[in-house]
Amino acid sequence: MLLLYATVACVLFGGSFADVMVKEKCYGGYFNLPYFYAPPLFNGQLYFTPSNSASRQLVIDKGESRHPRFKVKIGSVQFTDLTENDDGAFSNDEGEDVVILIIKDCASKVMRYYGEIYSRHVPRQAEFLEFTPLHNMDQSTVLWNRTDPRTNKGGRGQMRRNEWVIENLNRADMGHYNFRAKDNTLLSRILLKVREQTFNYTSKVNERLLIPNPAGNALWTVTFSTEEKKEHILMQTGRLLTEDGWSSLPFTGRMLDMRNGLEINPVEITDSGTFEFIDPQGDLAQTVHLLVKPDSVSTFVYVGIVVGIVFAVIVCCCCVRKCCCKKSSSKRTESAPQTAATPSVYNHDMNQPAGPSYSAVPAPDHSTHYSRNSLVSKERKTISLEPLGYNPVNIDVNPPLSEVAPLGGQGGGPAPLLGSDCLSSGPEPTFELKGVYSALPLGSSSTFCDVYTSDKLNFL
Repeated sequence: MLLLYATVACVLFGGSFADVMVKEKCYGGYFNLPYFYAPPLFNGQLYFTPSNSASRQLVIDKGESRHPRFKVKIGSVQFTDLTENDDGAFSNDEGEDVVILIIKDCASKVMRYYGEIYSRHVPRQAEFLEFTPLHNMDQSTVLWNRTDPRTNKGGRGQMRRNEWVIENLNRADMGHYNFRAKDNTLLSRILLKVREQTFNYTSKVNERLLIPNPAGNALWTVTFSTEEKKEHILMQTGRLLTEDGWSSLPFTGRMLDMRNGLEINPVEITDSGTFEFIDPQGDLAQTVHLLVKPDSVSTFVYVGIVVGIVFAVIVCCCCVRKCCCKKSSSKRTESAPQTAATPSVYNHDMNQPAGPSYSAVPAPDHSTHYSRNSLVSKERKTISLEPLGYNPVNIDVNPPLSEVAPLGGQGGGPAPLLGSDCLSSGPEPTFELKGVYSALPLGSSSTFCDVYTSDKLNFL
């Protein structure tokens, strides 16, 4: 045991102790010094030097605390309720650093945009809410006290049921919000950061553009920076300078202060740049990046396209119509030989005696079958002919109906004609031989027509 005390004393007071101890602790927590700096082992003086100050502070002297947040007991020394100002080094009587304490911000980080709403649930054990601005760590105010509302220093937030709500955030609301218990113990710590809104707009030449204002009814100051980084003030604390005859400003005569923003009409190619909205406190609330594209396709190009489409439609219609006419003409040309194959009927009236006219009968077609007595005419006339080499015969033009009754016992209409080679379809009379040749078979197997043909009747 004596050896141990001798070793510790040698380390602490002999000036030859080991490496400096480095400890990291969170904001609002506590730190326990090594046991050999607590009584009864340590009976000297211990100093603390903050990192942001060069002055030393005596914190322990002969086993007694000289600082309200140092709790000294037998065998322990505790440093409570740590803050950013507690970042520093502990040293002994000889000025040698023995412990370096680093305070870390372990707060929950929250980021919101300018003009938004932030709300936070209040812990049940919380007794008050403390706010420390981000850029002024030494200025802390109590925003809310559960038991003593008179201690509230005010602020933009307010308690709603069991939530702390801040509306229409701005950069002045950035900082740490600490909920502490009745004994000042830290229960919850939030770091709130507010950043400006950022928008990107794209427009074309001669269009109308509306750039909306940030949330809130502040008197904004608006600046415009061109792509060449040249800055212009367009609005000063809510007053639009482009309406006051500032001819040097780029938007003179084209910008209007609307109820909900700034209107540019018409947009020009030189309007590309950055707009910044600054609140009365000098904090940046909104940034707008505008890119103006040239109108590459003008109106006459659109008119030319429409005219081209109409012309193409007309040409297509003409081509289709011409093709249809060609096809129709070719069809009529192909059908002409078929029509010419049909035998024509001629009436030979030149130098003929008065009397009935006759049609020329074509040569018999042995490929067609006809009935022997199937021809009937409207008038009954008999003509006597005496051809050379033949006995006189009587040609009955219109035989009695009983003699031309259709075969097979079918009465009524005549038998259907199978072709036009034996008889014309007109009403002219035809000839039939009677009593000259032997009777031909009456069956349907006859291979020629029973029509007399004579060279005298061939007038062609």
